[in-house]
Amino acid sequence: LDYYASRMMTRSLVWETFHNYGFSGMHYADSAGRAAFRLIYPGMMMGFYTLMNPTDYMEYWGDKAWSDGANKSEGTMHSSGNGVLVLTNVDGEKHVSWTGPRHPSEDVFPMIYDILNGPEANWGIRTVVPSRGIKTGLDMANWYPGATPKSGDATAAEPYEIHNYDYHIYPPVQDAPEEIHITQTRFKHNIVMTRKIYAWSHQDFDDFIIVDVEFENRGDKQLNDTYFGFNNTLYVNSTGTSYRWGHEGGMIRYNRSGGLDDFFRFSGSPGFQPNSLSGLTAADFSGKYITYVYDGNTTNSFEDDTGDPFDPDLENPGGSFPASGDRPKGTPIAPEYAGFAPLAFRNSGPSHVFNANDLTQGYVEPRSDQVLGHWFRAHGLDNIDDPIGKGVGMAELYDIYTAPSMADPPAEGVVWSDQIYGPYDLAPGDKAKIVVAYVFGHAGDIEESNVDSRTGFARDQMSWAFGVGERGLNDDARKQVLAQGEKALLQNLSHAQFAYDSGFRIPNSPPDVDFQAGNNQDANIELSWTDAAEKAINPEYGAADVVAYRIYRSTFQEYGPWALVEEIPATSAGTYKYVDTNSLAGFRYIYNVRAVASPKQDWSEGTVTLADLPPKVREHLTVSGLEGGYSAPETKVNVPLRPKMSSSTMSDNLERQVRVVPNPFSVTLDGQSYQGSESLRFVGLPHKCTIRIFSVSGDMVAIIKHDNPLLGETNWELKDRFLSGEVISGLYYFVVESEVQESMGKLSRGAFILHK
Repeated sequence: LDYYASRMMTRSLVWETFHNYGFSGMHYADSAGRAAFRLIYPGMMMGFYTLMNPTDYMEYWGDKAWSDGANKSEGTMHSSGNGVLVLTNVDGEKHVSWTGPRHPSEDVFPMIYDILNGPEANWGIRTVVPSRGIKTGLDMANWYPGATPKSGDATAAEPYEIHNYDYHIYPPVQDAPEEIHITQTRFKHNIVMTRKIYAWSHQDFDDFIIVDVEFENRGDKQLNDTYFGFNNTLYVNSTGTSYRWGHEGGMIRYNRSGGLDDFFRFSGSPGFQPNSLSGLTAADFSGKYITYVYDGNTTNSFEDDTGDPFDPDLENPGGSFPASGDRPKGTPIAPEYAGFAPLAFRNSGPSHVFNANDLTQGYVEPRSDQVLGHWFRAHGLDNIDDPIGKGVGMAELYDIYTAPSMADPPAEGVVWSDQIYGPYDLAPGDKAKIVVAYVFGHAGDIEESNVDSRTGFARDQMSWAFGVGERGLNDDARKQVLAQGEKALLQNLSHAQFAYDSGFRIPNSPPDVDFQAGNNQDANIELSWTDAAEKAINPEYGAADVVAYRIYRSTFQEYGPWALVEEIPATSAGTYKYVDTNSLAGFRYIYNVRAVASPKQDWSEGTVTLADLPPKVREHLTVSGLEGGYSAPETKVNVPLRPKMSSSTMSDNLERQVRVVPNPFSVTLDGQSYQGSESLRFVGLPHKCTIRIFSVSGDMVAIIKHDNPLLGETNWELKDRFLSGEVISGLYYFVVESEVQESMGKLSRGAFILHK
């Protein structure tokens, strides 16, 4: 199986990998597939792992500069791989096909979707890696008008990826999602599955992805008593488990028992009850058929670790990354609720009804309106109770998966689960459809105190989580707060339901802003962008509506915590510049510039009106005005580690004070060293000079010769001038003597503090 033939979806906060073999993520315990995104939420890069596998995605927004171990352990993944089940009963022969999380059954074959004859034939924009990227000009999508259709060996063919977005424009196709992936797979009896996966960066619609799955009987047999299902391996989450138990948290093979501590719930199970601390009841879940998991308390330690609260004294060295200690003690690393639920599977009924577009397609309904659910315990390394690959015959497999729903497990653990739909009776040429969503939530989505009064939007998950840590909550109070994530899960599911029901007609989020990051002569980060976004015409109103730009900065991760550092009115300035005077060149900063649209008093798309919008969406549209997204990598700039300061006339003439950064320097205090390295920098230097460093008693400690016509900076590795040892903590003085012709002999003096 060629994992290079995958495509990675990265537009929303939910990042996932898809393949024409019909699975998503990876296959359980398959090392070749471990680089795949596996329901990462909030979406983030894994650096080394991603670059070694699927070729469609590049770290074009910056370099993490992390070690392999940190890259592997810090991906916020929530799955070990997901797949599809097809159960048939033809001429008395029962058969079960699967695409994951086990390796696909022998009757599963990838196909190439006929996009030229599909509704997406004229969709798409050719989006390319921006100029700030590592591979500038590389195509980010593989389908748009003018692109070459896939052909040849289907086993090596990637799914189609379509972008209905680009910098500085609104989506050209108003009734289509922003990012679309399409896969196609064939099963026994010539059943063909076409999956279409949808995502948005819109802040009210970025906590889920929608998976539209169509099954067609392209064979010549009547397929009665056919079932279709979904296999999932949800857990919460690999970052939380790796923090405590090391390298990836063991969640690829379940070889870290301390991480197997999640609660599993299926709202269609007998006796279903939600989290008793959330304030919800079973009635709130009636008819939703949602499968979900949330973090519980491990039995492998004495302290209560619900939500995996950060404690530097408990951190496993194999799970840390260079800035992990920047989290406040008590920050929940695993606060998410991760869920899977149907949005539509029938033509009529009290719920889960096809939208207006799908109702015209004549899909066959299941004979039952009940969704079945089962689960199988994962005990540890290669020890899972699922029946596949255990010598169970096909007839027995069919009966296991069509048995009545199981009661939820009574205690924490990790399980593999399924949802089964049917039975269907499909004549040759008939089609069935099931539309589902992978949806996430956390308490910060709905906690009123997490709403930023300046913007009207909830702060990102990491900002909220850091805030929880800063509250210093005891165990009971922390669990009470985390339980509200169950409400957020249902809220975000309702947003996914609206997106589908409306035919994907949602209020337009402001366009992405393409911006650049560099250093100015004061060793500060400088951002620049054009006014192109504010010239974009919003087709919902026939007018441009961008009124401002908000600059956000993170010093921790590319998914936050995001701090709003500036808002700049849109004035058609041609080019905007923002200097972050609180930045220091050489430290890791991630920036996100978001366009802001004016508030609206009306909205409609087709038959959908303002009154139909979910309450939170309506509030954002009418009161605060919509703000651009931050989930997709192309919306961010990850300033590379240690950008170099160029030489300049001012520096050559010593017209400004030479600075030491960081000052004070400390390898133990957060934010006072370069990701923990013992090195500091002199910036604003003449391109040729000598630096002399003295102790407080006047002893010469080091002499540094700088001679580089391109650079106005140099490093000192904290070694004495004899290179015999490292210098000790204390106050130090320095003298810079210019050796540039125009300022020969001119001096600049200063001081700095070392704390080691």
